[in-house]
Amino acid sequence: MRLSLRWHIYLTLIPLLLILVVLGGTGAWLLRHIGSTINLSILEDFESVVYMERLSAALDGIDSSFSFALAGQESLAQKHFARYWEDYQSNLEKERTNITVPGEAELVQELDGLSANYKKLGDAFFANPPSSKSRELAYGSKAQPGELLQLYEQIRNLSIKIRVLNQEHFQQSSQESVSTANSSLTWFAVLLAVVLPMAGYLAWRTTRNILQPIKAVIESAQAISTGNLDQLVPVAGDDELSQLAETFNLMARHLRDFRQSQLAQLLRAQRTSQATIDSFPDPVLVIDAEGTVEMANPAARTMLDIAPKTKGVPGSGVWLPPEPLRQPLAEALQGQRDYLPEGFNKVILLGGAGRERAVLPQILTIRDPYNATLGAAVVLQDVTRQRLLDQMKSNLVATASHELKTPLTSIRLAVHLLFEEAAGPLTPKQTELLQDARDNCERLLAMVNNLLDLARFEQGSRQLELEPESVEKLLRKAADAMRPPAEEKGVAIVVDVPPDVPQVAADGPRIGTALRNLLDNALAHTDSGGQIRLSASPTPDGVTLSVADTGCGIAAEHVPHLFEKFYRVPGQKRGGGTGLGLAIVREIVTAHGGSINCSSRVGQGTIFQLTLPAAIPSMTPAGASPALVGGERLNGRMHGY
Repeated sequence: MRLSLRWHIYLTLIPLLLILVVLGGTGAWLLRHIGSTINLSILEDFESVVYMERLSAALDGIDSSFSFALAGQESLAQKHFARYWEDYQSNLEKERTNITVPGEAELVQELDGLSANYKKLGDAFFANPPSSKSRELAYGSKAQPGELLQLYEQIRNLSIKIRVLNQEHFQQSSQESVSTANSSLTWFAVLLAVVLPMAGYLAWRTTRNILQPIKAVIESAQAISTGNLDQLVPVAGDDELSQLAETFNLMARHLRDFRQSQLAQLLRAQRTSQATIDSFPDPVLVIDAEGTVEMANPAARTMLDIAPKTKGVPGSGVWLPPEPLRQPLAEALQGQRDYLPEGFNKVILLGGAGRERAVLPQILTIRDPYNATLGAAVVLQDVTRQRLLDQMKSNLVATASHELKTPLTSIRLAVHLLFEEAAGPLTPKQTELLQDARDNCERLLAMVNNLLDLARFEQGSRQLELEPESVEKLLRKAADAMRPPAEEKGVAIVVDVPPDVPQVAADGPRIGTALRNLLDNALAHTDSGGQIRLSASPTPDGVTLSVADTGCGIAAEHVPHLFEKFYRVPGQKRGGGTGLGLAIVREIVTAHGGSINCSSRVGQGTIFQLTLPAAIPSMTPAGASPALVGGERLNGRMHGY
């Protein structure tokens, strides 16, 4: 009697099942034996390590809230304090209920006491008024830590000690478990060596009995894998192989139906995506990984005169982005970073004369769930109106400053004449009042001049007369102008310029103004006996001019805001400026095609570095033939941006 395929499989699998039962039972016994040797404290030790790491992270967050409060960010500081203190208490409570190592209870009890004291001092810190001396004394500094910083270090060191204690106990328990596991695995390996040959023989026999009858099914499956779903396996007889053939044919039919439904679903998704971006009023583009336009809304098609990529249409979807967008778009397509500018200096002008629009570009990388880059989305936000409003604001400031300057100059002259008693003698009280009026006039006139200069540079109306200038001459001229007040204060000004520094393409008076502003700022923040050093060094981009002082320095969180208009360091009592000096310096340097940056450390001083383009040998003074400087053709002058 011929056995069916089912019985062939049964007779083959029954011995395999018996082997599996033996192996499974043996493995279960070994696992139970190994598990019984593993102390539950291993898991508990690991949990304690995790609790202490999280507690340390929350402690750092609490400490940062004090720094935010001292920096003037009161609301953010209190939110940080409440949030991280809740995390801190949660992990401390978990550690209290997870004490497994000898000596751990005493350390946790000590940690409880320090935590309660730290919470009490933290509440007292925020109870004091913002910017009060009590807060600074309570927190202190690295050089002279207050009670809060001292408790922070004690708690941090104690949490590390608890964590190390649990780690050592964890390692000891792990070593014991490894030893037990190794001996158990040895016995299991002996058993495998016995049963594996038997299983191999049975597997070979099963493979021989099953694979031969289904060869036709394999060939059809290979055809389906290439995309040919119109496959039918002949059905003959009524045994298991016939049932397999029928099932295979049913599967092929379902695959055909599924492919049709998937195509319809993809089409709906594509139409939904297109309708979504079409609803945006600003131009929106979807760029694929090859850099061609895959989707574009009507605003983008109208403004950029482009069309998405169309299959079978050569040249479709090709878009040559404006020069400022090429590098950011390439970086986004490579998955490096998004491009999200905010300032009007990154605005791009699109369209012809009379229809010109100002757009602020944003480029975001599109990634799949596995973080692979699929392309990029480009949004061109229309900021024409906002840019016009900003220009109107600058024009208003410039007009108001200009209108104020004339009467203010007259008042200043009248005060000087009265102060010199040209209109008659003055009483001591009148002299005192006039002196105060004269000082205020000088301050107001300086403020108006700064506003006027800043507005002109922002509007691009301040012209620069670029000529080859000696770096040493520029630095020494600025130093000589500030030397009298520096000597009066007891601050030394040193100029150090190597002989190999090339000339720069600069407007001498404007760069002089920038250097004097930096020197005036350095002098205001440097105590008697300090030093201001002016130096220069050649760079691949031109020449870097440095103004370094040994003053009080600036906290790191304030450095990025120094060049903003009207920005003054919170709590800084030195200097009486309006916060426009450094903004004017940045505008002057930017108008030259250069750059400026600042580095500072509290208590050690500040360094401002200006990088200016070098003058090429063929450059001649203003009025002579044009020359190329820094890649731009100049006719003796250049406009600020």
